[in-house]
Amino acid sequence: MHAILERLIDRINSAQIDPLPSENFYMEEVFSPETYAEILARLPEENKFDFIEHPDAVLPDGTKTRKLLDLTDDTILRLKPEDRQFWQQMKMVLVSNMLQKALLNKFRDRMNARFGMNWPELVTVPIFYRDYPGYRISEHTDAPYKVATMQFYFPKDESQIHLGTSFHLRENNRFQLLKTNPFKPNSGYAFIRTDQSWHSVKQIPAHEAVRDSLALTVYVKGYEYKSKY
Repeated sequence: MHAILERLIDRINSAQIDPLPSENFYMEEVFSPETYAEILARLPEENKFDFIEHPDAVLPDGTKTRKLLDLTDDTILRLKPEDRQFWQQMKMVLVSNMLQKALLNKFRDRMNARFGMNWPELVTVPIFYRDYPGYRISEHTDAPYKVATMQFYFPKDESQIHLGTSFHLRENNRFQLLKTNPFKPNSGYAFIRTDQSWHSVKQIPAHEAVRDSLALTVYVKGYEYKSKY
């Protein structure tokens, strides 16, 4: 797993920062081909996820369109026995201090502007998301107790390339679409939470397959489970 951590840190360090609407970056070939294939093969089964309660994740007929699964020691016990060791090791990588440090150092200027030179204690929370046709989330910046987010995309092929996260510039209470990240296999993105970090996901059409991802959100310690959305 040390090789996986090193590769992730290298991808973060080499990613190019996009300054708009606030600092963010996109990465490809995040994991080795072998690791990515294993991730896809070991994704949690359908009945291991929990539905999320959020108005953007409910259709007019009441159908819920997003599930999640926290990646914790307890939830790993829900998984198939043959998958538990892999995800336990992956969890250690994803919540490691080294990975958190690499991510936040990428946004050091913004971190210092928010917290000064003495950052508070921070916690990284990894969560699987599974989005279904009809899912959408409107433009938002994230709650203030979130510090940064890095999300890994897990499609099987490039047929869902148009379903990535979009970033927007807000001017005079109107949103201008800046870009939509490609929802490509083995890719991901990250952003620092600010009052300008407007992002969204357009509604997933009815014919689409599920949209799988895993998000790492860095919280101020003590606020890590106030919101999982």
